Amino acid sequence: MGTRLSPNAFAQLRDFLSREFGLFFDASKATFLENRIFPFLEKLQCLDMNQFIACIQGNPHQRRELLDALTTNETWFFRHPRHFDILRDEILIPLIQQRNSPGHRSLSIWSAGSSIGAEAYSIAITLREVLPNPQDWTITIIGSDISDEAIKRANAGTYTQAELKLLSRTLLTKYFIPVGTEAFQVKPDLRSMVTFEQLNLLDPWPDRTFDIIFCRNTMIYFHEETKAALTERFFNVLTVGGTFFTSATETLHWQGDNAFEKIFIHGEYIYRKPGQTKPFVLFRFKTPADLLRALNLLVKYQFDYHLLNIPQDAPNRPRKAIYVPKALEPRVEKMFAEANLKTTHREDILK
Repeated sequence: MGTRLSPNAFAQLRDFLSREFGLFFDASKATFLENRIFPFLEKLQCLDMNQFIACIQGNPHQRRELLDALTTNETWFFRHPRHFDILRDEILIPLIQQRNSPGHRSLSIWSAGSSIGAEAYSIAITLREVLPNPQDWTITIIGSDISDEAIKRANAGTYTQAELKLLSRTLLTKYFIPVGTEAFQVKPDLRSMVTFEQLNLLDPWPDRTFDIIFCRNTMIYFHEETKAALTERFFNVLTVGGTFFTSATETLHWQGDNAFEKIFIHGEYIYRKPGQTKPFVLFRFKTPADLLRALNLLVKYQFDYHLLNIPQDAPNRPRKAIYVPKALEPRVEKMFAEANLKTTHREDILK
C-alpha cells in the first residue's frame, strides 16, 4: 500500500473506525493514522484496506491491539497541574467540610478515559492530602478506559520516572515504592482507593452518580453529535452541584435546558451542574465588544466568572452579560471603572 494512505484508503479506514469503535478522525489526523496503522499493515501483510479491515474484524486480538494503538497516548501524573489545584482548593476542601458529619462522609469521582491510570491516581493523591480521616469516609474513585492494555497498566500501578516527573520528592516517597532503578509502584493504601474498569463510553454505563468527573483529552476522538450526547450523559450522572473537568482545548457540545455552568476560576474553565444557590452579580454591557473587554480584564487579573445560562435580550442575540461572584463585586467594579468600562445594568441574583 506504500507509505501513505490514499484519499480512498483514508476514507475507508475512517468510516471503519467510526462504525467499529465510535472513533472519528478527520483529514488533519491522516499522519497520526498512518503512523499507527502501517505497522499493522506490515505485520498482517495486507495488500489493501479491504484486506486489512477483514483481518481486524476476524481477529479479536488484533482488534484489541489496534484499539490500543489508536487510543493510548502519552500521559503523566498531575498533567495540567492547575486542574488539581482547583480540585483541591475549590472543590474537595469545601466538599469535605460540608459532608464531614456521620452519615454524610462520602465522595465519588470518575476519571473517564483514564488511560494508564495516572489521572485517577493523581486524583487519589490530591484527595488523600486534604482528607484528615480517610478511614471514616466512603471513597469511590473509578478509572475507566476502552483499552485493555491501559487498564492492565493501571492495575499494575508501575510508572516510569518520566510519567512521575511532576511529583515532588515528598509525594513520590509518600505514595510510591521504587522498583529497580527506573520505575516506581503505587503503594497498596493508595492503590486500594481506585478501581479500574474497561468501558467504552459509547456503551451503556453502570447505574451510579458522581460528585466529580474528569474527562480530558478523550472526547477529541468523537463526532460532534457524539460529543454532545456524551456531555448530556455526563451531566445526568453528576450530583447536583457536581463538577466536570475537560481539557483546556475542548469545549462542551451540549446546551440542554439545565446545561452546565461554565466557570472561570484560577485561570481555567471548569463546568458545574447547577442546583446549589450562591450569590452572584449579573453585569450587562452595551455591546458584545464591551463584554469581550470585560472578559479580558477578568482573565488578566484572575477573577472568577460564569458565562452560561444568562438571560439574553432576545434569542440568538450576541452575548452581552456575565455573572461574577457577589464577594468579588467591589474589586470587579473598581477594575471596570479604572478601565473606563461602563455597564448598562447590574442585578443581584442567586443561582
